[in-house]
Amino acid sequence: MKLSLLLFSLLAGFFLHAQNLSVIGNPNSVPNEITQARFNSVFKGETKNWDNGTKVRLALMRSTTEPGKQTCLKVYQMNCDDVTKFWLRKAMESNTLAPVFFNTVGELQTFVAANPGAIGVIDLSAPVAGVHVVAIDGKKSF
Repeated sequence: MKLSLLLFSLLAGFFLHAQNLSVIGNPNSVPNEITQARFNSVFKGETKNWDNGTKVRLALMRSTTEPGKQTCLKVYQMNCDDVTKFWLRKAMESNTLAPVFFNTVGELQTFVAANPGAIGVIDLSAPVAGVHVVAIDGKKSF
């Protein structure tokens, strides 16, 4: 009985902390919808420019925030330390801009709104201002 209560508590804690994330983009240069393959390519630093020639600028929440932790798991399928190592290695190996990291969703949204080519991941419950939600294969959250 105690084991089943412990298991239930652990699972409940996981689901309560899991968040729906959305992708936001600069409304002047980032498409309204992209494919999952394009999303993966952009967020792994393989796509450096949008179709209109604008440089891709990634905006992510810091790994010390709950949305940042969820982004590591859901976008990169890695723990946050491994995501940090991935970007350090990527920036050294190629001419790829590392993501800009933020402490608050508001800071991230302001960056995306002000920078052509910027795209980021936020908690879906956050209000969206000055940016648009980018659908991934028709879905506005994951």
